[in-house]
Amino acid sequence: MQSLEAVRKERDEYYDLLLRKQAEFENYRKRTNKEREEARVSAIADLSKELLVVLDAAEKGLEALQAHASDQRLAGYREGYELLLRNLRAVLGKFGVRELSAVGEKFDPSLHEAVNTHATSEHEEGQILEEYRKGYTISDRLLRPAQVKVAVPGSQSSK
Repeated sequence: MQSLEAVRKERDEYYDLLLRKQAEFENYRKRTNKEREEARVSAIADLSKELLVVLDAAEKGLEALQAHASDQRLAGYREGYELLLRNLRAVLGKFGVRELSAVGEKFDPSLHEAVNTHATSEHEEGQILEEYRKGYTISDRLLRPAQVKVAVPGSQSSK
């Protein structure tokens, strides 16, 4: 027959094993939840990138219609484009897609893509002067960088 001390030692070993298995399971649960969330955000990001192409085209279409704002025959088309844009932005926003601010901001290569520069003494070096294409983030990740024109020192345009 086992002594009381041997039984206590065996109990403590089993208790220690139980605690380790509980900790392993908790770590497994956290890891799988994180992986599942990353897969969800990745899937939404892939779809959102495709929708951004549609959003860009609709914005350009509305800009073209705004150039002819005095033509009342185009009012229905303008309203349609505005509705389309509102709905696209609402859907993207529902899934965490956010537009980056660019014009007037300091150039950040992790958020912006400089596609043009402008030599000027009127603006601070690195200040974004113009935005050619909007940038977007999703869940604190860059979805698409903003394409911008950046101020550089000097007095003549370059690039």
